[in-house]
Amino acid sequence: MRHFWHAGVSALFILMAAPSTAQAATPLYRLADTVPLGGGVKWDYLHFQAASNQLFIAHGDELTVVDTARDQIAGNVTGLDGTHGITFDPATGLGYTDSSGTKTLSMFNPVTMKVQKTLPSLEDTDGMVYDPASHQIFVAAGDSEAALALNPATGRETKIALGGQPEYLAADGQGQIFLALNDKNEMAVVNSGTDQVTARWPLPGCDGPTGMAIDPQAQRVFTSCQNGKLAVLNTGNGQEVALLPIGLGSDSAAFDAQRHLIFSANSTGTLSIIKETDPFHYTALVPVKTRIGARTMAIDERDGDIFLVTATAKAVKAPKRTGWAPHYEFTPGTLTLLVYHQAAS
Repeated sequence: MRHFWHAGVSALFILMAAPSTAQAATPLYRLADTVPLGGGVKWDYLHFQAASNQLFIAHGDELTVVDTARDQIAGNVTGLDGTHGITFDPATGLGYTDSSGTKTLSMFNPVTMKVQKTLPSLEDTDGMVYDPASHQIFVAAGDSEAALALNPATGRETKIALGGQPEYLAADGQGQIFLALNDKNEMAVVNSGTDQVTARWPLPGCDGPTGMAIDPQAQRVFTSCQNGKLAVLNTGNGQEVALLPIGLGSDSAAFDAQRHLIFSANSTGTLSIIKETDPFHYTALVPVKTRIGARTMAIDERDGDIFLVTATAKAVKAPKRTGWAPHYEFTPGTLTLLVYHQAAS
């Protein structure tokens, strides 16, 4: 059983308990398999469904579905127009994704891989997450500076103005939704029962927060930043507990609750790994060398497998801002799933 320190610890003590950056001797993960995905080289988030061993990959105008038990493509969800986020309603088992080109959401059956219903959405939809407290699906919409709350049972949609551009989001399961506001270097908090913003927290030292992950038990939310930092915040008061080094170009973060590891997938070709010892102590471990462009990820927490997607880079463009990762162009037809297993001890 993990022992957590008393939540009333002073701010001074938190600063004194700054995270170590001591590293383990060797990376924890190794490349075990690759799966050619073909098609275009526009892709975004990944979503893993443990019950069916299905990995859903936002792949341009479709979802590519991989059977992770065999590491083979199982099919595609088609009829989309620029898909990014993916989530599921556990009450029905149906999946949801977006089409940013048509400002719509699509409900699909993961067995038949057919779209069953299309719903209106917002401009520039991005990440999405299911909230078990309110039984709603929340969708980040960057250019809209808003989030969309969808009740799958009733079809009711609520636009939540954020005053900043969200990219991804996380739910604590207790009625709070956390959204990284990429252009404001802030985190917005939404009450999922009222669909109202309850707080906006600054992120000192974090430039361009993008990826999001959460440890509800420890009351910690994590956001990966474009300037090579990962911020750790207290979900109760927004206090920044730690700021840790990661690679540049993160577009996705994840938390493995079984192993107490935080991950950041970085477009510059690394997977950053941070060990959570307790809610006030974090250690940056040796990053795993991946491939250029591998910036989004998913985890199978049962065995610790990690999935990333990228393609063969053919050109490099200047970064959007000093201190950020460069932008890459990719060769058509080279999109590939990378499967990482824990290295043998």
